Amino acid sequence: MSLSNFIGLIDNELRKIFVQKSFIISLIILFIFIIVLGRWDYVEKESGKAKVENWRSELKIENKKIEEVLAEQNQSDLPAYAKEQKETYEINKYRLEHNISPIQQHTVLDFMKKGAVVTNFIGILLIYFASNMMSKEHQWKTINFLLVKPSTRRMIYYAKFISLAILYFVFSFAIIIYSFIIGSALNGLSFSTQPILQYVNNHVVEQGILPSLLNDYLINLLPYLFFVAVAYFLSTILKTSSISLLISIILLATSDVIGTLLRTKDWSKFLPFMHTDLTVYTNGINIENGMRIEFSITILVIYILFFLVFAGEIFKKKDV
Repeated sequence: MSLSNFIGLIDNELRKIFVQKSFIISLIILFIFIIVLGRWDYVEKESGKAKVENWRSELKIENKKIEEVLAEQNQSDLPAYAKEQKETYEINKYRLEHNISPIQQHTVLDFMKKGAVVTNFIGILLIYFASNMMSKEHQWKTINFLLVKPSTRRMIYYAKFISLAILYFVFSFAIIIYSFIIGSALNGLSFSTQPILQYVNNHVVEQGILPSLLNDYLINLLPYLFFVAVAYFLSTILKTSSISLLISIILLATSDVIGTLLRTKDWSKFLPFMHTDLTVYTNGINIENGMRIEFSITILVIYILFFLVFAGEIFKKKDV
């Protein structure tokens, strides 16, 4: 199959998704979440006005408490929570020295950054579409047409998965647009913002808002694609959407718990559930267990490819 034909398959799958009522409902749900977030932001903006003048004294008090905690620790071998305290201390100190307030400025870009939290719901939406993708083909009586050419079955299967990956970007872009609209309505077209501070190699560095936004909106891509691959795999072998949807949602909801329970096992680092929350990495390193984000990405990609290839072979040989 040529590349142009494969791209055509992806385009066809996306068109099928975009005409579904569930897609429109998903966009509406995301918009409602942004509106609710906007309401919270407005309340926070009003209540935070009194804090603007006192932020320096508050940071000094916080750092004094952190100094007392760190004084009781072995500086050469700090536990995870103490490392977090050390990072907070250095960032607070940097703010005081450079007069960078921790109080949110409530600009358009700040609200767009805050809107990234809504991407946490994209995983549920993608799992829903992945679980129903095959059942829809049976419902629309189009499955036999798809399977006329056995040599292209795997490509059809892969095209469906890639369309789900693209759907992540579609939903993320929708959230960005919604956040821009609501943020502009609440705060006007002000794009000024405080720099994002990070603690890297024992030094505080300033990060621009745009790289920070890019990270916030893309950090969940691979973890969600793993759960999508699981849902897609189950819907293929079980021929039902409800069971695959239920199992995948349960795995999504409990993955952090599973990872916590198995964390003490040496072999647990090779399980996908230990790598489904990439936000735990501080500057590429998980300060709690020392793993690097590159390792987590590799593990997730391996599992995604495993479920995709295995289910693709089943789909190629199955009878309808």
